[in-house]
Amino acid sequence: MRTGIGIDMHRLQKGETLILGGLEIPSQYGLLGHSDGDVLIHSIIDGLLGAANLGDIGRHFPSNNPEYKGVSSEILLEISLDRL
Repeated sequence: MRTGIGIDMHRLQKGETLILGGLEIPSQYGLLGHSDGDVLIHSIIDGLLGAANLGDIGRHFPSNNPEYKGVSSEILLEISLDRL
């Protein structure tokens, strides 16, 4: 059996959309991120990739890659599962 630990964090920003687990949460504050900033899904991705010895989420979806700007983290999760 393999285990992985995933972590992610983003700064809260007034006026941004708050998305957790793929759900939009009504709030005055949201998480800043290159993608949608969904720290729950990002942590899951990070843990899965780590358990598979495939590096971390930043290796697969770097913040300097415009392809992932504003992308739904659910899409990143689908891509990650395909890579497992």
